[in-house]
Amino acid sequence: MIVLAGEWVPAWLWMSIAFLVAALGVVGLGWWVLRGDAMNRAAEETLGSETPEHH
Repeated sequence: MIVLAGEWVPAWLWMSIAFLVAALGVVGLGWWVLRGDAMNRAAEETLGSETPEHH
């Protein structure tokens, strides 16, 4: 059992790095989507205020 203990440290380290990279990817993707949504909403507001609606 002592021999296998040396394999847990590198495995834990690589899994921690993989989890960190995945978490940063999710946060970055979420930020990119929300930023695009904010730009789209701002563009819709400026477009809507310039053209009068005809019903």
